[in-house]
Amino acid sequence: MFAETIDTGEDLRRTCTALTGGDGEPSLSIEISNGDGGPPDFFPGVSISEHAIRGYPTVMQDGQAVYIRFDDEDSMDAVVTGYFDEEGFAHAFFRFDHPDSQWMLRAMRKNHQLDAVVGGHVFSSFFLDGFTAAYVKAMDECGFSGAGVVD
Repeated sequence: MFAETIDTGEDLRRTCTALTGGDGEPSLSIEISNGDGGPPDFFPGVSISEHAIRGYPTVMQDGQAVYIRFDDEDSMDAVVTGYFDEEGFAHAFFRFDHPDSQWMLRAMRKNHQLDAVVGGHVFSSFFLDGFTAAYVKAMDECGFSGAGVVD
């Protein structure tokens, strides 16, 4: 979990992120700002993202159908958004926004592993032990509670 505060000139915006993965591997994350609507009325999106080194493609491709699967076999479908940034690096992600994000966050709380499945194969596995604690800490750091996920 990490938090970043930025002075917008009008006020201080605090952005709080909980994530797992990264360090060159795909990552699963949530991000919320103290300027956003938040729980229990609005839940932050859950994103799975991949970044490739310059000149190489991502495994996930723009428009590709994907799904996530939990240990208890619950699953949800999504579609990949892929793009190249201005420096030529490939990026790809899929995201579950509100209201689907609340279902995702609750499923993440009760399971130990989430698999991202691309083209019929597990693209990446994310271990969820400790993620709920990171989520609650991120919500707290940005002025929200874990209501709707941990209760």
